[in-house]
Amino acid sequence: MKTRRVHMIFWTVAMMLVWVSCSSSGGGVGGSGIISRGSITGVGSIIVNGTYFNTGSATIVVDGEEIGTGNNVVMDNLDIGRVVTVRGSWADGENTAVADRVTYNDDVKGPVNSMTIMGPETKELTVMGQSVMLNSLTFFKAVTFETIALDDVVEVSGFYDDSGTIWASFLEKTGEFTPGLAYELKGFIASLDTDQETFLINGLLVDYSSADISGLPDGLPVEGLLVEAEGIVDLTGANMFATRIDLEDELGAVNADEVEVMGFVTGYVSAYEFTVGNQLVLVDGDALFVDGTPQDVVLGIKLEAEGTLEDGVLYAEEIEFWEPDQIEIEGLITAFVSIFEFTVDQQVVNTTAETVYEDGTSGDLEMGVHVEIKGRMAGGVMMADKVSFELGDI
Repeated sequence: MKTRRVHMIFWTVAMMLVWVSCSSSGGGVGGSGIISRGSITGVGSIIVNGTYFNTGSATIVVDGEEIGTGNNVVMDNLDIGRVVTVRGSWADGENTAVADRVTYNDDVKGPVNSMTIMGPETKELTVMGQSVMLNSLTFFKAVTFETIALDDVVEVSGFYDDSGTIWASFLEKTGEFTPGLAYELKGFIASLDTDQETFLINGLLVDYSSADISGLPDGLPVEGLLVEAEGIVDLTGANMFATRIDLEDELGAVNADEVEVMGFVTGYVSAYEFTVGNQLVLVDGDALFVDGTPQDVVLGIKLEAEGTLEDGVLYAEEIEFWEPDQIEIEGLITAFVSIFEFTVDQQVVNTTAETVYEDGTSGDLEMGVHVEIKGRMAGGVMMADKVSFELGDI
């Protein structure tokens, strides 16, 4: 069944790229600048995939609506952990980028139907038939890991793996379940029945017989297509009567000089041809593989692909591997206690004897040094798995 789903993803991605290319004349990025898709690890402006973006003049789009411009709008609406797509350009003479547009769409917003404790920092929720994994990477708002409860209405942002599970990097409680209200989710169409006008998004049966589907290619649902559905959910949380089905285009562009995408491998042909989320990736034969090898590219692995975007295809020049609960921060060391405890911007970092150093050693850690830290959160402290130094700073 999984093999069939993988083939459907590749066929559907190819079809969608043709449709997006034909329908986006005048839209998207036309071959310049940078596009970055990943979770926010710092706000003020924002940091995504280790890149600092100045958002002073950026247009902010939330759930398809332009809500304003600039840093104050970012601070009011975009929290750490939310997965966003940032479009912009590099700033001349600086190690930062300038964002033109920041887009955010939640992955699912609805009631918690079930909950399973997997470990001291891990829970699996079912939200409208969607499996949602919570771990040390998840940032919470208006609720905590301990207090989340059945029938809480939550907004979740994160990354899909190959089974459709959402690994939540952000979760906010927005209320209590109220029958008759509209809720929404994203996911891949499966088990499409055009006679009954239904399909599945993981464990949720979607009835689209009364839905506005004009936002889909040719106005029709297609097996394997990544869509956003909105509608009324019944008391079981397993059935939705959709009012709207739209195509979900995560990058919103077909060409860019530089693109970086974080996520899980959801479709696989080889180590050099796969999908991340719904983004088709072709890997250059001379590409750099960081913290892994081509043999580590398998279904369900989390990675970051970086390269160029041409006609909707990401041509990757670098692949970096990640554990599901790893994040990255980048910046200057602003407080220094010892090589085992220091602060990057406002984030306290601890190192251990197992921490790996790249382009330097622990002896190079000192105030003002520019570093990238890859690690895991534990009690508000980032435990560093890897410290990389910016060349020229040591």
